[in-house]
Amino acid sequence: MKVIEDSNFLSKSQKKHIENVILGNNFPFYYTYTNGPINDYPFLAHIILQRPELRNHNDFNSPHYQFFIEIFKSFCDKNNIKYSKFFRIAVNLTFKLKQKKPEIHIDHSFEHKQLIIYLNDCDQSAKTILLKNNKKYKEIKPEKYKGVCFDKCKHYALYPKTNARVVVVYTFI
Repeated sequence: MKVIEDSNFLSKSQKKHIENVILGNNFPFYYTYTNGPINDYPFLAHIILQRPELRNHNDFNSPHYQFFIEIFKSFCDKNNIKYSKFFRIAVNLTFKLKQKKPEIHIDHSFEHKQLIIYLNDCDQSAKTILLKNNKKYKEIKPEKYKGVCFDKCKHYALYPKTNARVVVVYTFI
């Protein structure tokens, strides 16, 4: 499995936009929960592009979509990643819960790639864990402005013990 990590792909103006707009007081997040059999894993999300099975058309759901496409392209251009279609784009905000982690999951049943961009400084224990053959393959430490791209695989993120973890998640081909 190929995993690409990059902490130096955002411009100063993109970082400033993240700080002032996305992490600002007026960026809307909405209560949601994992799609697994147990709904005990709540989080807040700002859906930019809904999952294909939940939308009637290909329109973006957020007035912020152009910015998120721009930072996606910044990562892909720098790392020579080709793409042709988005399946889902969402900004997720997770926080301390009594559980240590949500359910292990794969975002879609079909082939796809995933890009996670960490938008804030958060608890370093809030790692993203990638699995291969149902065993821990890679632990990714959260770092502000780091992007991590990987192929379809089982994964999960540990909940932060303090504060919140804010990431944007893209699934695409």
